[in-house]
Amino acid sequence: MRHTGTTGKHITRFAVTSLLLSPLLLVGCTSTPKKAVNVPTNLKSPVEQPVTKEEITPEHKLVEAKKAWIETRNKERRDTLLLEAAELYIANQKPLLAQQVLYEVKQDGVSTANQPAYALLMAKVYVNSPDASPQTLLTMLETVPDQSQFGVEKAHLQTQLFIREGNYGAAANNLLKTDLTDEQKVEQVWTWVTSMSLSSLDDVSSQYPNLSPFISLRKLTQEYRSNPEQLAANLRNFKRVYAGHSLGKAFPKNVDSATQLSRPSIDSIAVLLPLSGRLGATGNTIKNGIMAAYYQSIEDNQSERNLPQLSFVDTTDKDAEGIISAIGEAKFVIGPLLKDNVERIVPALPTGVNVLALNRFDNFQQAMGELDRTIELLAQQDASGNAEAGSLSEQKSAIPPLSAEQGLSEKTSVAQPIAANFFGLAPEDEAKQLAELIFNKGFRAPIVIAEQSSLYMRMDDTFKAHWETLNKAEGKRRTNITSVTFNDSNSLREGITSALDVAQSNERINQIEYMTNDEVYNMPRSRRDIDAIIAFASPQDTELLNPIIEASLNPLDGQPIPVYASSRSMDYDSGKNQWRDLKNIHFIDMPWLMPQHKWQGLAQTVDQAFAAQSTMQKRLFAFGYDAYELLPQLGILNTLQYLNHDGLTGSLSLNENGEVERQQPRAIIRNEKVEILTE
Repeated sequence: MRHTGTTGKHITRFAVTSLLLSPLLLVGCTSTPKKAVNVPTNLKSPVEQPVTKEEITPEHKLVEAKKAWIETRNKERRDTLLLEAAELYIANQKPLLAQQVLYEVKQDGVSTANQPAYALLMAKVYVNSPDASPQTLLTMLETVPDQSQFGVEKAHLQTQLFIREGNYGAAANNLLKTDLTDEQKVEQVWTWVTSMSLSSLDDVSSQYPNLSPFISLRKLTQEYRSNPEQLAANLRNFKRVYAGHSLGKAFPKNVDSATQLSRPSIDSIAVLLPLSGRLGATGNTIKNGIMAAYYQSIEDNQSERNLPQLSFVDTTDKDAEGIISAIGEAKFVIGPLLKDNVERIVPALPTGVNVLALNRFDNFQQAMGELDRTIELLAQQDASGNAEAGSLSEQKSAIPPLSAEQGLSEKTSVAQPIAANFFGLAPEDEAKQLAELIFNKGFRAPIVIAEQSSLYMRMDDTFKAHWETLNKAEGKRRTNITSVTFNDSNSLREGITSALDVAQSNERINQIEYMTNDEVYNMPRSRRDIDAIIAFASPQDTELLNPIIEASLNPLDGQPIPVYASSRSMDYDSGKNQWRDLKNIHFIDMPWLMPQHKWQGLAQTVDQAFAAQSTMQKRLFAFGYDAYELLPQLGILNTLQYLNHDGLTGSLSLNENGEVERQQPRAIIRNEKVEILTE
């Protein structure tokens, strides 16, 4: 293993030897080193003054090590003292000096007795060094017995190293072996366990049995997420079963909050949509999706009882006051759809209303700030003798998400501020998902191709911004993105060939031919650093990509560069010709449009009721369907934000701003068909 200091310089044996032998290290030490001369017998030796524990410095240990070696030639004793000096240097935030001492110890070979301490100190001094391999340090730590005096410290270091590797299962397993409190362990392990994909939990549980209780709890909350009462009952039973476990002593705070949830009593729902005019067709397609989900609820419950009354409000040509008036006494609202209406209506809704807006604010934080005054006003009004009034003043989220305390039952008598969540088919979400997908697959030098229109340029900007964020999190300063924009087929071709350096390669060949006055039998070479291509373009323009890319790549350069696209590049109405032209393109899209999804019965019913729906109409239908199904689940999804609703538009969860986040499945075009990818 390469040992480097914080300055990145190699440490030489001479430097360490000089350090150990330097007279400067004797300053402040009251004992006089022995000299190679005869001492008169009539003189008393200087009395050694003991050094208190608080006064011990690394230099003291170095002097002791030198003395022990001179007097006894006991290498093990000397190295023990040197390791103690290294530990003190680490404690004093002097890693470079600690590295020098450890290097000196290593030169003569580390004794068996000192191996654990040496390995521990090596891991400690290099744990955060970007030049040190986490795997190498983990291998060294294997020499440290778990039951030794170093066991707890070893567990802490292993946790940090596994975090560096991104292995959160192993990190969680080792964190449980540390000396942190039960509450600290549970909260951190729970954070990691809930960040894992559901598909990986069984493997993690098998590999790390100590995590099984946490994984069982995760599965339990996932299973009963749509039934708060059953969830609460099962959580109480879980606590009893694991009473002696750290989970029983310190239950995760968000799960504990979930035990207070109850099924929301939804008597009526007001749906705010443009049902006439220019956007009438859009609004009515979303309405069809909502009604389909409503009738599906009747079928599932085998009764119309306990189902809410739906009232649809046409927002076309209505001002905010008119729309709010039309809501009436309804405490649950779906919509509005247009961003302008969301910004005008949501802040003005009556208290106690729970709204799932079908769009988002442009500036969420600004909107929150504007509504703060309203919440403060409510708090002041309720402060006169109401025990719950104080909680209102503490709620600084001006548009709070629907939570366990807000709008979930009829127990609350205090007028609550509105509880707002936001659901949209934002193209920016797809751009972020693509950035994370490509980054996590190890690609670092993509070409991003964007059509020069408002929609695709927004996706282009979002992708690049998120890519930069991911790079910074990895400690990289450069984004390594090659950008191409186009407005027609010619500029698309020119942009790709230029980005792949094909044009420059052709130019170099022409120059050689000119200089040599002879024909050069060679092929233009494309850039070899490009590892992926991302397209933000219409279906028609995306179809042009493959031929241009294939013509631009040198077949001798090896593997073809994978091409990724968003759902905006897919049009399922174009027939097989599209799939032929889009061969091998990776893309993401909502499950409802994928083959062999789990809603085949619903799909048949929809096909019979709404013949010849376009791709866009299918997306809007799924949007409305999911909006209706999400509404009663917002409480649990806000409380346990790691949970998701498996919807027609994707895997849906809520972030800290109350915004619905969508994860869509991945697919590839093969053999003129859409093939879902699971890896």
